[in-house]
Amino acid sequence: RDMAIDLVKTHAPEADFRPGILHADWHASEVQHSHRDAQATNETYGTDIQCLTKEALADTLKSPVYAGGTLDMAGGHIHPLRYAFGLAKAAKDAGAKIHESSEVIEILEGSEPRLRTRQGILRAKHLILACNGYLGTLNQQVASRVMPINNFIAATEPLGERAADILARDLAVADSKFVINYFRLSEDKRLLFGGGESYGYRFPADIRASVRKPLEQVFPQLSGVELTHAWGGTLAITMNRLPCFMRLSPNILSASGYSGHGVALASFAGQLLAEAIDGQASRFDTLAALPSPGFPGGARLRSPLLALAMSWYALRDRLGF
Repeated sequence: RDMAIDLVKTHAPEADFRPGILHADWHASEVQHSHRDAQATNETYGTDIQCLTKEALADTLKSPVYAGGTLDMAGGHIHPLRYAFGLAKAAKDAGAKIHESSEVIEILEGSEPRLRTRQGILRAKHLILACNGYLGTLNQQVASRVMPINNFIAATEPLGERAADILARDLAVADSKFVINYFRLSEDKRLLFGGGESYGYRFPADIRASVRKPLEQVFPQLSGVELTHAWGGTLAITMNRLPCFMRLSPNILSASGYSGHGVALASFAGQLLAEAIDGQASRFDTLAALPSPGFPGGARLRSPLLALAMSWYALRDRLGF
C-alpha cells in the first residue's frame, strides 16, 4: 500500500489517492466472521479496522441489503488509468520503449529468449511475463495456475445531490458476494459500479444490462437510472488467491494472478522482478517458493470447470446462502 501511494505521489498525482475501503456483508453470520477477522488483524498487526453494525454502516452506505461490515481507512482507492499513464510516462522518461501494438504470439526459450510478434522477432537477455489475465497460451505452466476472468463496470449519469443518498462519504466499497459487487463515486458524482463475471475471453453482448441487475439490487433507489458508460476488462485469479510468482528458466520470470488486488500487488511485484533481474532475487524467490496449485483440468479444461464452480456459487448468492 505505502509503495503504491508513493508511486502515485511521485509519478501520478492526478490519480488522486483517497483513503477508505468499506467491506459490506450481506448476512449477519458474515458480519460476525468479518468482525472477528478485523479484531484479529488489529491485534496482530496494530491496524485500526473499524467494525460496523448494520446501523453504523447505513450511516454511510445507503443500501437496504447489508447487515454490517468493516471500514479500513489505511486502504484506499485511486483513478487506475491515470496511475497507469503516470507509470508509463515515468518508464519512458527513464529510457523504456513501449510497443503497445506488438502482440507476442510465441516465446522461444534459450540463452537469449526470443519473442515472435506479427511484425518480427525480438531478442532479450531477460524476459518477464507480466500478462496477468492476458497471457493466452504463451506459457502453459503459468496458464494452468492463473485463470482469466472478465469483470464489468458501468457508470451512471451524474447524480448531483442524489450521490449523498448512495454514499455519504468518499469511500470505495466491496461486498461479501462470491461474485463480488464493488463501487465508488467518481469526481463528478457518478456511481461507478462493478458487478458480474464471465470466464475465458468472452464478454456479454450487453454489459449495461449485466451490471444493471446487481446495481439495482444493491441500490433500488437507482432503478431506471441512466448508465452512460459501460466497459469490461480481464483480470486473473489463482486457486489460493495469492499472486503466482514463477521462475520459468534462469532468464524468464513471471508474476501474475492478483485476484482483484492488482493496483498494489502488481506494483510490488514489479519492484521484486526488477530486483531479481538486478541480481537481488531473495524477495522474489521467497514468494516463488509459496505453493501455487494448478486449476483442475489444467490450462485447457480450467475455464469450463471453473465456470461450473462459479455458477454454483453465483446460484448460492442469488438464493441468499
